[in-house]
Amino acid sequence: MEDDQGPSGVISVLDSHILRDAFKASIAELRLPEAKWAEHATAMTSELTGNLDVGAGVIEWIIRK
Repeated sequence: MEDDQGPSGVISVLDSHILRDAFKASIAELRLPEAKWAEHATAMTSELTGNLDVGAGVIEWIIRK
């Protein structure tokens, strides 16, 4: 039986690494200035999880160099 409720807001370890790699590729492709990285990472994470409230620690980990 499939879960029709959508994403649970939880990111697996594997998904978090995939998200981080996708983020790095995206900022390079879009040539986003560093000042926009947190906003972009938040949007990507929200889209993946379906949760608009993304923790600052998660975003800091995604955008760290």
